[in-house]
Amino acid sequence: MQPLFKIVEKVNKLAGWLAGFCICAAAILIVAEIIIRSCFASTLYVADEFTGYLMAASSMLGLGYVEAVHGHIRMDLVDLLREKFPKLIRSLNYIAYIAAIIVALYLTWVSYKTFDQSFANGSRSMQISETLLWIPQIFLPIGSALLLLQYCVNFVLFASGRSQK
Repeated sequence: MQPLFKIVEKVNKLAGWLAGFCICAAAILIVAEIIIRSCFASTLYVADEFTGYLMAASSMLGLGYVEAVHGHIRMDLVDLLREKFPKLIRSLNYIAYIAAIIVALYLTWVSYKTFDQSFANGSRSMQISETLLWIPQIFLPIGSALLLLQYCVNFVLFASGRSQK
């Protein structure tokens, strides 16, 4: 299992870097729009639309990486009660991981269906760019699947006693 865990770790790290790149690209696009509006009294026309796509891609691609580094919000109260009620807290962690895996699995499935439907129908945005919607939507199932894989890895590590969180 260890080689599989390393692959998931590396893929999520790459996705985290891509998420950061998307944020930088969105910032550059916004600055370019501001400069063009201020200096040339014109617009890029697609800056707001593409910035939205980049932010959505960034959010989805970063999910697995943030879970890998335990960056998602957790209840510190659980840590405070760990010493007094270790069995209860361990049981609650099992329930939380199973619920998270189910939600991530559902999100992966639903987002894949959305992407697939847009791809099959050739759906386009209603904006001036008429972007094929499957292009920005492809990041939804990819990010959800990466989150799902990371939850599974963390669950196995937790169940085997190699992780406390």
